Amino acid sequence: MKAGLDCSSLTLCHPTEGVGALSFSLPPGSAMVVVGRNGTGKSTLLKTLAGLLPPKAGSVNLGGASVAAMRPRQRARKLAFVSSTPPRGTALTVRDVMELALEAGGHPVEASRVEQAMQSGGVQRWAQMPLDTLSDGMAQRVMLARAAAQSDTLILLDEPTAFLDVVGRQEVMADVGQWREAGKTVVLATHDLDAVHESGWADRWMVMRPPSEGGVLLPEEAFTSGAAKALLMGKD
Repeated sequence: MKAGLDCSSLTLCHPTEGVGALSFSLPPGSAMVVVGRNGTGKSTLLKTLAGLLPPKAGSVNLGGASVAAMRPRQRARKLAFVSSTPPRGTALTVRDVMELALEAGGHPVEASRVEQAMQSGGVQRWAQMPLDTLSDGMAQRVMLARAAAQSDTLILLDEPTAFLDVVGRQEVMADVGQWREAGKTVVLATHDLDAVHESGWADRWMVMRPPSEGGVLLPEEAFTSGAAKALLMGKD
């Protein structure tokens, strides 16, 4: 049974002004898009959901268990996080990365499963290449494939398409739709509202704004990217 994500009275450790307390629930197979101007706390929210940053107050629970109380190995079996910048300074090959992802997620590290994971992520042609020899865009595609291989439950994406070209961005948006169909929960922070809206898989949008500007809007149903843009610009 897939696990849902629940946040109760969650207050982020920064930015200083903050966006107020956040309370929301994401059932398995849902996708929430987090938008907001730079510095409003999008990355902080995702890192807090991933257990990488402590909240100032409130709680984050995945499947009824506190993410903050999980050990790193436990979290790795429950969720995967992709930052906006792919890692550098490693001699690991793409195949190595995928094998480690399966191991971290508690999945069998079998040759056939590794090949399937690379093929699903569109990175099999780079299998023997060290990650450090790939371009930023190629390395980010590997990180996305890693996340999909690692977690069957929750995937957190912080501006994952920043280094990708138009085709790469379209492929990522298509991947997220497939993850949803497989029952995975996805939280995506992005500035590319139109691409997300055109993909059609988002069922929740969160707009990060300080309380003085109207706080955070979290509808229980999808709404247009145009409405999100209006909220970002302070137009009610």
